[in-house]
Amino acid sequence: MRFKQSLLVLAISGALTACGGSSSDSTNDNTSGVSNNDETSTTTTSVVSEGVITGFGSVYVNGQRYRSENAEIAVGNSPAADEAQLKVGMVVTVAASASDDGEDPDAQQIRYEEHLQGPVSFIDREAEQIEVLGQTILFDDLTEFDETDIETLSVGDFIEVSGYINDEGSFYATLVELETEETEIKLKGEIANLDTDAQTFSLAELTIDYSAAEYEDMTADDLADGLFVKVEGDDFDGDTLTLTASSIENKEDNDIDNDAEEVTIAGIVKDYDSESGVFSVNRYEFTLNDNTEFDDGSLDTLANGVIVKVEGRFENEQLLAEEVEFKATDARSKTEGQVTDLNADNETFVIDNTTFSVTPETQYEDESDLDERSFTFDDIAVNDWLKVISRQDDQGNTIALKVKRIDQEDREGEVKGRVSDVSAEGMTIANVAVAFNENTEFEGEDDNISVERFIELVQSNPAVIVEVEGEYDGDKLIAAEVEVETVGGQDDGDDDDGDGDDSTGKAEFEGEIESIEGDSVFVNGNELRFSQDTEFELNDEEVDLQTFYDALEVGVVIEIEGLWVDQSYIKVTEAELETNDEE
Repeated sequence: MRFKQSLLVLAISGALTACGGSSSDSTNDNTSGVSNNDETSTTTTSVVSEGVITGFGSVYVNGQRYRSENAEIAVGNSPAADEAQLKVGMVVTVAASASDDGEDPDAQQIRYEEHLQGPVSFIDREAEQIEVLGQTILFDDLTEFDETDIETLSVGDFIEVSGYINDEGSFYATLVELETEETEIKLKGEIANLDTDAQTFSLAELTIDYSAAEYEDMTADDLADGLFVKVEGDDFDGDTLTLTASSIENKEDNDIDNDAEEVTIAGIVKDYDSESGVFSVNRYEFTLNDNTEFDDGSLDTLANGVIVKVEGRFENEQLLAEEVEFKATDARSKTEGQVTDLNADNETFVIDNTTFSVTPETQYEDESDLDERSFTFDDIAVNDWLKVISRQDDQGNTIALKVKRIDQEDREGEVKGRVSDVSAEGMTIANVAVAFNENTEFEGEDDNISVERFIELVQSNPAVIVEVEGEYDGDKLIAAEVEVETVGGQDDGDDDDGDGDDSTGKAEFEGEIESIEGDSVFVNGNELRFSQDTEFELNDEEVDLQTFYDALEVGVVIEIEGLWVDQSYIKVTEAELETNDEE
C-alpha cells in the first residue's frame, strides 16, 4: 500500500485538530459547565514544503525545522517508515500545520521517493557528472554521498539518487547513495515516442517495454506522450538501454491543490516565460506579479537552470510566487580545521582565522566518532574538527553552506578557495598554509604548468579559484596536486545544457569501451589516444603501451586522465584497466 491521501488534505486536517478549536468552537459543546472564556484560540496555517533535508533534531527542510514526532513517514515504497530512514540530502515533501504561537510547524506527513535508481554506466569526475540509465546526473561539493564517494564510486555500482529535475534527461543530485542489496531499477520522467503496437516508449535515453507492466493510478489506455510517470523493473539491457517495466505509476499530479495556504518549493527553474512571468520548479508552475520579492538576486537573475526556493500561495487557481530566493552556488570554498572560537548569539564559528556564519539552510552532518544524528550549530564546540563548504555573500561574509564534524585523523587534505601570499615555497588558501615541494604537481586549465606559471596566474587574477590535495604535516598542508579551477571568472565547461559536452581542458572519467578503431579507443563518445608517454596500469601493475593495448576489449571498463586536444580527442596521460583475469 502507498500513500493515497493528499498531503494537503492531511495538513489541513492536522491543522484543525491541532488548533484546539477556534473561539466560536470553544463556546459550543460545553457540557461540563466550565467556562471556556480563558481559552486562547490559536490560528493555524496549512503548509506544504518540498526541498532537501539539511539536518535532524526533528527534520529541517528549506530552512525550517518541522516537528516530526507525530508525522506519518513514507520512504520509497514503504508507507510505514520512521525518521531513522530519512537522510541528509533527500528531497522530501512535508505537509504540516503552522500556528501563530511561535512554535515550529508540526509535520503530519513526510514523504521521500527516489528520483532514480540503477547501475552507473559512466563517471566524469572532471565535469562532475555521472550517467545512470541514459540520464546525466550533475553533482558538486554540496551533493551528499552515502556509503560511497566520488573517488570510490565505480562503473557498475548500483546507486539511488535524489535531487532536482533539470533539463530532459538530466538533474542535479542532492544525494547519491550506494545500494548493496536492492537491484530494482526505478526512474521518473515524461513519456516520449509512445508506440502502442510495439508497446514501448522512451524516458530520456531509455526505452521502456511496457508489455508486462502493472499500473497504479492509471491504466494502459492512459499512456500518452508527455505524461509524467514512475517506472520500475528488474530486467534491464544495458547494451540497448531497454528496461522491461514491471510497474508504471502515474505521477502527473502533485500533492498540492488550491486550498494550500503556504507553499515552499526548492528546485531548478524550467520553462521560464519572461513575458507571462510563468516558470516551473519541480513540476510546480509559479506566476510572478508586481508584488513578488527577490532575495539574493533580482528579476534579471531569474533564468532556466537556476536553483531557487520559491514561497507562494494560490489565488484564482494560480500559484503566485510571493518570494523567490536564489541559491548561490558560485565562488565556493572548501576547508577543514579545528574550531577556535564560537559565538552562539551571532551563530558564527572560527576555523583557521576565518569566521563562518550559518543560516537556517546550512546543511549539517556528524561523521565523527560521536555520530550525533541531531547535530546542528548548537552542538558545535571549540576544538571540534569541521569540514566546511562555504561561499562569500555580497557583504564579504563567509557563509557556511555545509558543515560536517569529523575526527582529526579523518581530514582529507583538501582545500579550495582564493589564494594569497603565493611564492615558490607555498601559499595561503582559505587561510590554510600550503607548502610546495619537488613532488607538487600544478595543473592549469589546459595542461600541467610550472610553479612559475601558477604564480603568474594567481597574481594576475585575484578571482582565481584553486583546489589543493595533499597531506598534513602539523598545521601545514603539503600539496601533492594544485589545480587552477577558474581564471578570469570564466566557466570551465560552459556546459549549461548538461549534455556532458565539455571538450576542453582536463579530462578524468571512467566508462566502458564502446569501440576500438585503429589506435583510437572510444568511451561514451569520447576518442582516446595513447602514446609512449602515457602511464599504463593493468590489473594494478605498470605495463607498456603494447601490453595495455592488447588487453583492451569492447565492454571493458577503462579509467583515464588526460587533456583535450583541439576539442576533438583526448591525449591520455594515465590509463587504468581491470580485466579480472586469473593468471
